[in-house]
Amino acid sequence: MPTPDTDIVAALHDAVGDALRVAGFHDGTEWHVEYMREDVREAYGDASIDDIADDLVLDVLSSPRQESLYDLGSLQATSRLFEDGLVVHVPTDERSGYLVSLDTGSDATGRDVVDVVRDATE
Repeated sequence: MPTPDTDIVAALHDAVGDALRVAGFHDGTEWHVEYMREDVREAYGDASIDDIADDLVLDVLSSPRQESLYDLGSLQATSRLFEDGLVVHVPTDERSGYLVSLDTGSDATGRDVVDVVRDATE
């Protein structure tokens, strides 16, 4: 199973530059933040981060259902586009995965994030 890796942070920085807000890894309900930009850290408390980790587990558990609804192959990631940012969750197995958040102004796409994570973990 892939494990948290600061090389992913370097690869993401190379791909998206200063637009990188957060890069983290979850395994079940355990959460490892590999990188969190200071302004983002100030905006979130520990309880909020725990809630996000719980939500990611639900995201992974719903993958088989999503795959059965859409005839598009295996689900490689989910992304959420907010007013001020993009959040991409890249599952690595049934209970783990990476969360990457970017500023809205980035030219990077969710697919770019998936490619960086997959390249670094495979």
